[in-house]
Amino acid sequence: MEHEKRLRNIQLGLTGSGRTPIAFDVGLITGSHSLAQWMAHEFNHNFDEYDRAIDAVYNSTHVGGSSYHHLLDGQHSIWGAFQAVRDVKADDSFATEVLQAGEHLLRDTASVSGINPFFSLTSQQFQQVAHIVQPFGLSKPFLADALTINGPELLGGMIALLSTLLVGKKLDPSCVSKLSGAYLISSIASANPMLFPVAAGGLVYSLSKSENKKEALIQGGKGAIVSGSSLLIGGLVGGPIWLGCIAAIGAALAISYSLDHPEKAFMRIKDMIKPTASILRKVSLSLG
Repeated sequence: MEHEKRLRNIQLGLTGSGRTPIAFDVGLITGSHSLAQWMAHEFNHNFDEYDRAIDAVYNSTHVGGSSYHHLLDGQHSIWGAFQAVRDVKADDSFATEVLQAGEHLLRDTASVSGINPFFSLTSQQFQQVAHIVQPFGLSKPFLADALTINGPELLGGMIALLSTLLVGKKLDPSCVSKLSGAYLISSIASANPMLFPVAAGGLVYSLSKSENKKEALIQGGKGAIVSGSSLLIGGLVGGPIWLGCIAAIGAALAISYSLDHPEKAFMRIKDMIKPTASILRKVSLSLG
């Protein structure tokens, strides 16, 4: 399952023809799981006694394993990490302890599993939540992914926020709705907790600023269709990552154009079908 590989989507807001924003799910295509692995290899390393103090619970109990311990060991939230480093050195200042805890969490953000800086769960609490969401088809890996954030997700959320701000400043508010609709579907599909509030905030902004609320909702729906379709096509295409990239971007462009210009899209498809129909007719006659 893609979610069990902890797929991380990076969103890039671009502007297509007719000054309509298009959201491409670049993370799906460029292999953001590979990006997370690279970041972990380059940046997620321990160096000193502060690191050992924060990882002490996991090293002694192995609670949650390598996939879940940042969420379950109680020492990889801001408060938990700070508490863990307080007794490392008796003469440390408050600022030193805060910096050491923050620096460790920053490096752990570069891990594949990521962290939740705000809270931790016990193993029992995690099992209870997993049991509640299981009837909705949400697995434990997906749940853990939704409750933590790693480097590619953080980068994706920042790019999404920047593109939303740029579109909101330069274009009609309904364009923000289309972009946010795309981000909303992608955030749900990729369990990106950084992207979801950006998408939700963009939709709220668009609805509050647009004179035509109905049009804003329609644009949001179009964005969701474009994003969902590109995710589906990119996921179905096998082979190298770049092949999925081309397929997903092509699908996003084609579907976005079709939604904005249905009559022109229909005429183009009709013109494309005519030569094929003519060839098939000739083949049929020759066989007959």
